[in-house]
Amino acid sequence: MLAELAAFTAAAKTVSAAIQAGRNLTTVASSIGKMAESKDQLHTKLQKKKASAFQNDYEEFMALEEIREREEDLLKMMVYTGRIGLKDDFIKFQAEARRQRKEAIKEAERQREARIEMITTGVLILMSVGSIIGLFVYLYINYG
Repeated sequence: MLAELAAFTAAAKTVSAAIQAGRNLTTVASSIGKMAESKDQLHTKLQKKKASAFQNDYEEFMALEEIREREEDLLKMMVYTGRIGLKDDFIKFQAEARRQRKEAIKEAERQREARIEMITTGVLILMSVGSIIGLFVYLYINYG
């Protein structure tokens, strides 16, 4: 959790420093991407943790609060230094990227399950063939 928060904070500081230096938001696009990715990773970790064991941790709350504040700062910078509608486009883009990441995770899970099913089927077929061959060998040796 701290690694994701640290990555988010570092990226947010990079964006703020660039804007204060008078640079355009497009020059720090990778940092903005890291912010979004770190936020999603942190949310995913917290959801898994809460699903496994219910805890209301102050540290988690403060991490999420810091992310919320930094994200609000970024959106304000987009309003004041970006083009008209940039904030709305960014929010739509984030939602679409989040949806695509979730779909990619689901697809990877489906592929993993299909691989496990194929391996299980292969093992069962090999065991069946081995059993049949063993039966024929036994019958040939004893009744041959």
